[in-house]
Amino acid sequence: MKRSLSVCFIPCFKRLFFITVFVGLLSACPNEQSVILGPQQWQELGFRVDARPSPLRVGMNEFIVVASHGKYKPGVGLVVMLRVGENEEWRQAIQDGYTGVYRRAVKVDDPATQSLSVHVRRVKGDNEGDETVLLFPLNQKRAAQ
Repeated sequence: MKRSLSVCFIPCFKRLFFITVFVGLLSACPNEQSVILGPQQWQELGFRVDARPSPLRVGMNEFIVVASHGKYKPGVGLVVMLRVGENEEWRQAIQDGYTGVYRRAVKVDDPATQSLSVHVRRVKGDNEGDETVLLFPLNQKRAAQ
């Protein structure tokens, strides 16, 4: 009797544990839509901005700038700075490896009326020193993921 109990109990317990963890993970994933700003083009680079939390709120919000050549080549060799509001200071975004992803949290006072300014400057390559400012209105519609 002992042997049959342990043979059934352990595999059943493992299955139950994995099912519980899987259901918990599924319920932890919200069915929200992400705020995606852009896309915009500068020279051969495309820029898109993901914002978190979604929808944007008053206070600190994280902006993730994705720079790419074409569809799959990361845009690297850049210094990216962000600000929301004309009178605010520029905040340099942190480069996330060599993936073309730059992120920074910036304070937002009114998501309905403000725009995100993204200052991009090349620090490597043929066009070193080129720079631009891209404007992304914060009141864009959310996109399904």
